[in-house]
Amino acid sequence: MMCDPASHFYEYLDAVNPTDGSMFTVKISCKRMQIVARRGAGHVKEMAYVLPEVLTTPKAIFSGLRSDEDEPKADDNFGCLCYVGKPSRAFRSNGQQIEPWHDQVFLVFVNDRNVVYNWRWEKADAVNLDMPKEYNKRFRKKAL
Repeated sequence: MMCDPASHFYEYLDAVNPTDGSMFTVKISCKRMQIVARRGAGHVKEMAYVLPEVLTTPKAIFSGLRSDEDEPKADDNFGCLCYVGKPSRAFRSNGQQIEPWHDQVFLVFVNDRNVVYNWRWEKADAVNLDMPKEYNKRFRKKAL
């Protein structure tokens, strides 16, 4: 995943469309990619391999982000989507590939302009290991 200057400052990725399950395009800004690259090899490989895997093979897609620790406080971020996945791999900070953590899920956040703006590993729900902790309180509805 490399930013092409002709791409108007975005890299485009395939993702499952939550309305009908077909594929559609989301984008990530080159600026965001450059910021992630400064964090090290593990973050770059996570962005290159884990993020696209979750966007194309999610366990669930939620809409209406009600609360999140690093989100702006709003009544309901209805246009935001959260892709939840159990990827086939994870990476250490040095870039070494490892098995994913069994008690965690990977979340990818997409705004109402189809821009991927955040992603991370989080603890899984105690009852459903394919979902993030307290998913029933954090999101307005399950879109897919």
